[in-house]
Amino acid sequence: MCIFLRRRAALLLLPLVLGLSNTTQARSYAFEMIIFERPGAPRELNLNTSTPPNRSLATAALETGALPASSKSLGPVAYTLKRNGMVVHKHIAWRQVPGKRNSRTWRWVSAGRLSGLVRVTRGRYLHLDADLSLADGAAAPQRIQVSRRFRSDELHYVDHPKIGILIRARRLQARAPDAKRTDPASGEPKPADPGG
Repeated sequence: MCIFLRRRAALLLLPLVLGLSNTTQARSYAFEMIIFERPGAPRELNLNTSTPPNRSLATAALETGALPASSKSLGPVAYTLKRNGMVVHKHIAWRQVPGKRNSRTWRWVSAGRLSGLVRVTRGRYLHLDADLSLADGAAAPQRIQVSRRFRSDELHYVDHPKIGILIRARRLQARAPDAKRTDPASGEPKPADPGG
C-alpha cells in the first residue's frame, strides 16, 4: 500500500516538475550586443574618472555562454558603424537566464581601451545596466554608467555622448516535453511550443 501511494504521488508531481523545468528554459534568452565609441566626441563633464568599475562585482566574464559567430545577426550593423568612423569595441552574442531586477549577476567586459561591468536583469521588462571605463589617450579614463529597459525581439539603442550600445534579446523556446511527437502531414517533428 505504501509503495502504491509513493508511486501515485510521484506521478502527480511529475507534471509540476516538468512545468517548472520548462518555465526555467523559457526564461533563457540569446543576447547580442555591440558596444561602440564615437571618436572625437567631447569628454563628458562632471564624470567620476577617479574610481574605475569594481571588477570584484563580476560573477563571470561576458564571454560566458558565448554563442558561435554564426548566431550573430548584427554583423551588417557593426560593419556600417565602422564605415562611418565608429570604433566597435565589442560585438558578442551569448545565452543567459537573466536574474531578477535586484540580481548582482554582473559580467566583466574587456576589449582594448574599454573595460567594465555589464548586466542584464528581468523584471516586467528586461534591463541593461553598464558601468564602463573608456581609456582616452593621455587623459584619465572616462567612467560611463548607462541603464536602459528594453523588450525582447527588438533592437534597442543606448545613447551616450561618447559611446553607444546596441542590444537585442531573443527569447529561446522551451523544448517540447515529448520530443518524438511528429506532424502526421509531413512526418517531421512538431516544433516546440513557445515558452510562457
